[in-house]
Amino acid sequence: MVSTASLAAIIFTLLLSLFLPAALAIYFYRKYRFSLKALFLGAGVLLLFQFILRIPLLSYLSGQPWFRDLSTGFFFSAVIIGGLTAGLFEECGRYLSFRIVLKHELSWKNGFAYGLGHGGIESIVTVGFAYINNLVFSLMINSGVFEHIVAPQLGADAAVIREQLVALPPSLYLAAGAERLLTLLIHIALSLLVLYAVKSKKPLFLLAAILLHTGLNAGALFLQESGAGIWGAELFIFAAALAALYLIIRIRTPLAALSERGEESKPR
Repeated sequence: MVSTASLAAIIFTLLLSLFLPAALAIYFYRKYRFSLKALFLGAGVLLLFQFILRIPLLSYLSGQPWFRDLSTGFFFSAVIIGGLTAGLFEECGRYLSFRIVLKHELSWKNGFAYGLGHGGIESIVTVGFAYINNLVFSLMINSGVFEHIVAPQLGADAAVIREQLVALPPSLYLAAGAERLLTLLIHIALSLLVLYAVKSKKPLFLLAAILLHTGLNAGALFLQESGAGIWGAELFIFAAALAALYLIIRIRTPLAALSERGEESKPR
């Protein structure tokens, strides 16, 4: 049986991952009146660059013998490659969005909105949809119909799913929801950093965003797979989110200064 506490934690994380991004978007839109184009562009570019381009590419490459051989070394391990490709695809997607689509709307509030859309859709797709399955399967396990309906279709995988849902403590279900909130801050900060790269015409800040993204993804996975475990990884993400919040607040003034400089340079 899946405990009542675990069911409550699953429902909490499901609601958080599905509805918190929408609630934040509504709140901050009322507060800042940002461009809705920026919000939906952030979501769309994440879907394109991550789920349509990057993940299928990595899936294809993982089936190639030369790529598997290359991945055996530390600097080309799955952890490093996963983090680096996520950084390259997502940050370059942000850069192209600001450079081409939003080139006339490069304000702090639109960079914030872009990051909110980017992190929000990631929360919905990666956690929200998965936790719908977790909730449905948990209710089926507790009602006794899981073995009759799901198990015959999934075969041996059904036992693994059942064991995981029953054995996982409620705290781990809650950790997934908390992580989505923390990574949302990180995505907003990275979006603003790339926006600064575009507005200041300094590509080194794009490189910094790629390296930070790589380090965050690779560091969290490395800690999770090492002795630090999942809570070590969560602490690492929490520290990164605090740094991201600081960047979100502090970068507003430099971006505003760049906007004022641009207005002054326009011919009268």
